[in-house]
Amino acid sequence: MTDTRIKIISDFLSSESEEIHNASDDEAAGIALAQELCPGKPYCSVRRWILVDLDISDDKKALVTEQGFQPIVLYAHTVVTDSARRFSPGDWVRSTLLVDRKSNCLFETQNSVYILLGTGTRKTAEPAVVASIF
Repeated sequence: MTDTRIKIISDFLSSESEEIHNASDDEAAGIALAQELCPGKPYCSVRRWILVDLDISDDKKALVTEQGFQPIVLYAHTVVTDSARRFSPGDWVRSTLLVDRKSNCLFETQNSVYILLGTGTRKTAEPAVVASIF
């Protein structure tokens, strides 16, 4: 990875952004809500999260929305619980595209529902920047 790419990723992760306050910091309540609104879907509760609006052209946005997605992904610094045991507590996670945002604390993708705990942020980034985080 080049020094330029590392700087771009570092700038993305550390830059100022719009702060989003979650409706609840209660993980048990978030899990119950996820199970009620997205029955059968694995859930993953996270902290220190970022909603990333993908900086893509209007044509690409139209393609994404035609397929039932929104051009937004989730990046979280800290996994708290993953019902499917894909991630361990303390791991980071990057989601696929948003399908639906349910209440203030649920971020639903095609295969998972993420429970957003605590305060997070919202930023805009090019897909290549988000994809480079690993």
